[in-house]
Order: sequence, then C-alpha cells, then structure tokens
Amino acid sequence: MDPATGPYIIMAMLIAGIVTGLPFAFVLGAVSVISTMLFWGTEALAQIAFQSFRVVEDFVLIAVPLFVFMAMILFKSRVAEDMYDMIYKWSGSLRGGLAIGTQLICAVMAACTGIAGGTETAMGLIALPSMRKYRYQDRMIIGTVLSGGTLGQLIPPSVLMVVYGVVTNVSVGKMFAGGFAAGIILVGVYVVYIAIRCLFNKNLCPALPPEERVSWKEKFVALNHVILPLLLIILVLGSIFTGIATPTEAAAVGVVGALLSTLVKGRLSRAIVMEAGMTTLQVTSLVGWIMISAAAFTNIFIIAGGKEFMENVLSILPGGRWGVLICSQIILLLLGMILDNAAIVLICGPLFNPIMVGLGFNEVWFALLFMVQMQIAYISPPFGMSLFYLYSVTPPDIKMTDIYKAAYPFMMCQLIALSIMIIFPDTIMWLPRLIIK
Repeated sequence: MDPATGPYIIMAMLIAGIVTGLPFAFVLGAVSVISTMLFWGTEALAQIAFQSFRVVEDFVLIAVPLFVFMAMILFKSRVAEDMYDMIYKWSGSLRGGLAIGTQLICAVMAACTGIAGGTETAMGLIALPSMRKYRYQDRMIIGTVLSGGTLGQLIPPSVLMVVYGVVTNVSVGKMFAGGFAAGIILVGVYVVYIAIRCLFNKNLCPALPPEERVSWKEKFVALNHVILPLLLIILVLGSIFTGIATPTEAAAVGVVGALLSTLVKGRLSRAIVMEAGMTTLQVTSLVGWIMISAAAFTNIFIIAGGKEFMENVLSILPGGRWGVLICSQIILLLLGMILDNAAIVLICGPLFNPIMVGLGFNEVWFALLFMVQMQIAYISPPFGMSLFYLYSVTPPDIKMTDIYKAAYPFMMCQLIALSIMIIFPDTIMWLPRLIIK
C-alpha cells in the first residue's frame, strides 16, 4: 500500500458506497473489508473482528441501552403530556407562551431521556395541534418542535455523548457537565428568538384567550407534573456531577427512577415495559452495528495514513489553529446534512479529537462544539432525522417543504449559540471545571 494514495482510495470507496443509498453501517463495513483485503490481504481480516470486540466490550457503553430504556419508559408513561398540560396553564396572557413552554419541556425531557427522536415525536403529537388550536403560525410551531426536540443530543444524559466519549477517550462526566451549560445557552437563544418575533408580530403566536386562562390555584396544582421528572434529573445528573456514580451506574439508577415514577403515576404495566424493551433493543442494535462498522473503518483509515492525510489537508488552511477549528466546524455542518449523527461521531471524533488537542484546544470544549453541530445536523435539510420524525406525525396539510423552511431560522439560532461558545469558551467550560476535577 502506498500511504500517499491509500486514504484517497478509501475515501473514494466510501463516497461511492454512500451514493448507492445502502444503509450506512453496511457501507462502512464493506469499505473496511475491501480496503483490508486490497492493502493487506485476507489474513488481515481478523483485525476487524479484534477491533470490533475491543469497541463493544467497553464498560461505558452499557449506559447506552440503559439510558434508552429509561427514555422509552418515560415516553410510554406520558410524562411529556403531563408537563405540557402544566405549561398550557401557565402560559396565560404571554404571547408565544406555548412555544416558549415547549422549549422548556423539551429541555426537561432531554435531561430525563438523553435521546432526541422520542421527544420530537411526542411533542409533535402533543404541542403541534395545541398551538395550531390557538392560531400559532405553522412555521413557528414546526421550528419550535424541531429545535426543542433535538436537545437530547446535547443536554445530559446524552447517549451521543457516551458514544463520543468511548471512541475518543474524553471524559463523559465532563461532557455531561459542559452539555448542561451548553443546553442552557441554546434554550436561551431559542426563547429570546421566539420572544422577539412575537414582540414585533402580534399574530405570530397569540396569547391564550381570557376564557381559556386558569386561576393561580390551578397553576400551582399543575406544578406537580414536573416534580417527578425533576427528581429524576437530580438523581441521575447529581450522582454523576458529585462523583457518587459513573455515567453507567447513573444510567442504572435512572432506569429504576423512571420505573418508580411510572409506578407512582399508576401507569406501570407489563405492556409498557415490553414495548420499551423492544424499542431499546432496536435502537441499541442499530447503534451497535454502526459502532462496529465505524470503528473498523476508522482503524483501517488511520493505519492507511488517514491521520497524516487529515493533518496535511488542515495544515494548509489559512488562519492557523483557529482556521483549522473553523474548517472542522464547516466539515461537520456539511456532513450533518447527509449523514447519520452517530456515523459522524464515530468517524470524525477519533480523527478530529487528536488534531485539536495537538493544536492546543481543550478536548472537552471541542467535544461540546461537536455535540452542538450534531444538534444542527439533526434539523439540517435535506436529511436531518428530526425533519422526518416530525413529518411522520404532522397533519396532511403540512408538507415536507414547510418543515424545511421552518428549520432554517432555528438553525441560525443554533449557529449563533455555537458562535458564542467558540468566542467565549468559559460559557460552557465553567461547570466542568467547577464540579469535576
């Protein structure tokens, strides 16, 4: 194998595989096998099996099915529906109150579950018809649900952060702490955007009519809907941030907490547990296959000279190390438009992380920027997964083009938040430095 041409051949095969439209896990696996046979012969294929086993035996990965199972239990027990009832009662005379409340609910659900797809679907079914009922404009409704539903990618216990930590050896606990701060910034930008739009356009998100508003007594009674979710968040994240438990152990605690919460609400049943278990099996199996294939591909690419190839490409960029950082963000933004988030993490994480550390950037800070990019990717046309999750539960009169158009303003909000985190690193690094030494 010629190190000067190996990375180019592998990348060409990868692009050709993507163009075929085959499932990405199969594309990565096929490219890994063909590259290995082409460069080192059939006897080297055993290395793919050894590499796959090394990846899947990582103890931290146990957190993935646990967090997914916890999320599924909460979704099946209608926690989001209960919280939306509380937000509806509190929104009152505030223009845009339901949209702002939807963002806050999505943030709480993200902190309870760590995944995005379920929140997206649940809020599409609950919040979208309710906001339409009160004459909110469709693009604001769709954009609100799209952006809020992706917060599970960033706010801990993010499953994607666990995967990133496994493949880059970056502390998952520190990423969780930074993700909490980053999530606050992102939600803040969303809320400010909604409030400003409503201030200048009174018909965009009208306040609830007087006859729909409830008394202060009813408002305070409705707060009981958030008590159990908040206790679960404190239980899971608090045990991690205080050092009492690892993310994997906290995930197990979270599962117990979710089951107890559902039991307290009187909704725990064998059917819910079975449905949650089957969904967890499906999601975890998908993540597992992508991880195995991506680990094999990344290993082959690095051995073939891929790390040096990336360093050489990035070294010719203007602007020094900051030019390299900006270029990495542009690459992630473009990849997010066409590839699955997990695949981007598994391929780009091991390649970009050592380069950024070598340039003197904090690895946790860069990991958080990476996770924000994955949020942007989730709503990026044409293939952002949230676009399709939401489309699957929208009324027939809402077209895919409407969802695309609604995504762009909130993508700009995400880019503004990303810029804040790049220009002012301490906005997201203060919490990891404060609570995790």
